[in-house]
Amino acid sequence: MTKEEYIRTQLESHYEYLTSLGYRVVGVFLQGSQNYNLDIYEKDYMSDIDTKCIVLPTLRDLIEGNKMTSTKYDFEGGQIDVKDIRMTMEMWKKQNQSYLEILYTDYKIINPRYESYMNDILYMRDDIVKLNPPQLARCINGMSEEKVVALENVSPATKEKIEKYQYDPKQLASIIRLTHLIENLFERGKSFKKAIWYEDKLRDYMIDIKKGSVNLIEARRLANIYNSKTNMIKEQVVKRLGKDNFNNDIYATLKKKVYSLVKFGIIYSVVNNIDS
Repeated sequence: MTKEEYIRTQLESHYEYLTSLGYRVVGVFLQGSQNYNLDIYEKDYMSDIDTKCIVLPTLRDLIEGNKMTSTKYDFEGGQIDVKDIRMTMEMWKKQNQSYLEILYTDYKIINPRYESYMNDILYMRDDIVKLNPPQLARCINGMSEEKVVALENVSPATKEKIEKYQYDPKQLASIIRLTHLIENLFERGKSFKKAIWYEDKLRDYMIDIKKGSVNLIEARRLANIYNSKTNMIKEQVVKRLGKDNFNNDIYATLKKKVYSLVKFGIIYSVVNNIDS
C-alpha cells in the first residue's frame, strides 16, 4: 500500500465512522504533517493521521438553538476534530492556522451532495487567508507560545517522549515550523500553500528535529530563538498593518457561501424526510 493509499483509507474510515454516528458530514480534511511534507512512516516513528471534519447542523439544532457541534474523537492512531460549518467559519475568521491549512490539503473527502457548495468555499481560500493579516500573525505567535509551554510538559500523550528525550521533539519542530510560516508569509510573501511546504535540506533538518536529534539544552535554546523571532515578526506586522485589518467584503462573501450550504442541507433533509 502506498502512502497515498494509506492516507486515503484512513480518511475514508474517519468519514464512515462519523456518518455512522449520525453526523451530516460535509467533508473530512487531513490536518498536520502530511500537509507540510514532514510526515514519517518508519518502524520507530509513525505520523498520525489527524483530520478536521466539517458537519452541518440539523433542523432541530436550529429550531432549538442547540450549541454548535465541536468535539474530538480519538481514532486508530489519530484524532478527528469535528466542527459545525458555522464554527469552522469562525475559526477561519480568527485566522487559526490549523483550520486555514485544510483549505489547501491534497487529502480530503467531500460529500458529493455538498461538493459544489464546499468547492465554492475552497475556491476563495487565498482570500480567506488574507481576511485579517495582523490576526493571522497573532494567531501564529500565540500557537508558538503554547508550544513553548508544552515543550517539557508531561501529559499522557507526551510522557514516553519526555522520558526518552527530556522534552517533546514534536513541540520543538512545531515552534520552528511556525517561525518558518510567519517568515514565509510576511517577509518572503509566499502563498499559504508554499509557506507550509518543506523540501530538500530544510525538510531533512525538520525531520531530524522531530526525531529528537538535539538534547534538552539545545532544544530550549532553539525554542527561545525561534519563538522570539516569531514574536518579533508579529509585532512588526501589527505595527505596519494595525492591530486588526479585517476585510469585511471577504467575510461577507464567505458567510454567504457558508449559509447557502447550511440552507441547502436543511432543505434537502426536509424534502427527503430525513430525521432532523
